[in-house]
Amino acid sequence: MNLRLGVLLAYSCLCAKGASARTHAAYLKSSITCRSNSTHIAWTVPDNTQPHVDLKDRALFGEGSCCWQTRQDAEAILYAYLRFHVMEFDIPFLETMGFDENGGSELPDGLGEGMVGKTIELALQTKIDFEYADELPFEIWREFVLNYANTNEARSNWRPLFWKKLRPLVKENDTIGSVVRTLNTHMWEILSPADQDRIFFEAGSTPLIFDPMSILAFGYASCTGLAILFIDALRTMGVPARIAGTAAWYQKREEGNHNWVEVWRDGEWYFLEPSASKKPGGVDDLDRPPCERWFCTRHRFSDNPSNTTKVYTARLESVQSTYYPLAWELANQDV
Repeated sequence: MNLRLGVLLAYSCLCAKGASARTHAAYLKSSITCRSNSTHIAWTVPDNTQPHVDLKDRALFGEGSCCWQTRQDAEAILYAYLRFHVMEFDIPFLETMGFDENGGSELPDGLGEGMVGKTIELALQTKIDFEYADELPFEIWREFVLNYANTNEARSNWRPLFWKKLRPLVKENDTIGSVVRTLNTHMWEILSPADQDRIFFEAGSTPLIFDPMSILAFGYASCTGLAILFIDALRTMGVPARIAGTAAWYQKREEGNHNWVEVWRDGEWYFLEPSASKKPGGVDDLDRPPCERWFCTRHRFSDNPSNTTKVYTARLESVQSTYYPLAWELANQDV
């Protein structure tokens, strides 16, 4: 069976209305509170008034459905999803990343244990631990919580480390907004190297230092690295987040670039900045008016199509011919 067919079949089995009753006990329809537990994972899809809901997901789940799936089956479908959406430049390293193409899980000395297994395990744990994560729509959760990648930063096993260090900050009944503020307030100190007080902003660091583990080692990054670190911390705690930005202000590369963070809450995306160098009173959060950020000005985003700044957001799922321009590698169209 080819991979695309395998993924489609997995989706077609996922809690489809009328299909779960056909002798497959792994999928159980439920009318009670839609909450995951240690043995079963709950998935929700809002009603069709929500513009962010994928049509294919409405067809599979029905309107406003709550469906249950064994954890083992959930892990299998999420593995297939990540494998199907591997970025082109990552394909030579599939087995290193943990995509078991040739039975590598049977290898000794942990040789078959890449980051993908831990990624899925801890992403699902957020649904068990945090109500706000368990309530996320399926298609939002899988692409912006489960996702291990932002751009072409080095792939590494950052999630278990972030979970260990940041998990004590988050409570079951927290909200997405409170988690965003808590992490943006404290993570820069918690994740900093032992010889400094906090991770800080250092202009001109990309692409030398912009993947999470390099930032933890050096203790600084520019806007791209800080955005990636913040996004990865948010995803670790079950908050859907993505990178956004421009590779060239005013469509002129010599004018510089910028990347920031977007967080999904209540059906909409909100943008904010990492507060690595900010004092607690100046921590950015989701409730701040958008154009209080320094770059949100009419001058930068004029009505003139020839020089207005173009902004993009990165996705794991490819969207036709659209790609996320990388200021440090403009020829790369694989993100």
